[in-house]
Amino acid sequence: MIAPLAAPASARPADVATAAAACVRYATRAGWPNNGYYAGDLVTAAAVCGGESRGDPRLYVCDKNGVAIGHGEFVPGKPINCPLGTTSYDRGLWQLNSVAASSTSDACAFNPVCNAGAAYLASDRGTNFSPWSSYDSDNYRTWIDPAQTAVTDLHSGTVTSAELGECMQAKSAVGAKVVVRNCGPGGKVQQWVVTGGKLRSGSVCATISSTSASRPGVVMRSCAPQKIQRWLVAGRDELRNASDGKCLTDPNGSLTGGTQVTVTKCANAKDQTWWLP
Repeated sequence: MIAPLAAPASARPADVATAAAACVRYATRAGWPNNGYYAGDLVTAAAVCGGESRGDPRLYVCDKNGVAIGHGEFVPGKPINCPLGTTSYDRGLWQLNSVAASSTSDACAFNPVCNAGAAYLASDRGTNFSPWSSYDSDNYRTWIDPAQTAVTDLHSGTVTSAELGECMQAKSAVGAKVVVRNCGPGGKVQQWVVTGGKLRSGSVCATISSTSASRPGVVMRSCAPQKIQRWLVAGRDELRNASDGKCLTDPNGSLTGGTQVTVTKCANAKDQTWWLP
């Protein structure tokens, strides 16, 4: 197991909400996608994080053959202070075990974003949470509602396609194509700020490249008060462009990384379904 032990003790409701929000924030920055469902991947990941560490990125739990024998908080530059007889220790937000997850260094494990990214890969990209004891014991369930609240309140993160595992991506540069790639850890190129109907990355926004083409591509342009940069949520989580009413589309439900997204006639289809952060 990646994390054979869960965090000791429970927290007050206010602390739970704060911890869940921290877990969501770091998971989002690491590229965990919000797939739009109650208790979806991002929510479940944050709930597991809360159950494991109560949102404390410095927490470590010492164990001896699967039994907790002590815990503490990591201090940079100082060694882990575990009791004699310790066989391993669990580290950081998703409590990555020093033996089972030995490929993850302490430097990464106690860095909240790096820990979240390692957890994403350890979960087979959000499809398998069985390596975590808080999931197997159902302790994570008490964290689902506060995690869902934190996810609902997000205004930045991934823009996720209903095509499994695909996220929208673009460099923060004028002229960059907006494409689909495998979701996280994608770094800044998969992080979007949703504000005022715009999909923003830095100072540039997702924009229809042409209003005359039948299937225009989407590119990044300097943000401006233009309809071709304004996207309205409608139908079944469609993103309709305000200029012509057409919908953001993952062409033919492509799973090929680097495929440019387009706008086409809205059809209430899976390849036009997107979940915002």
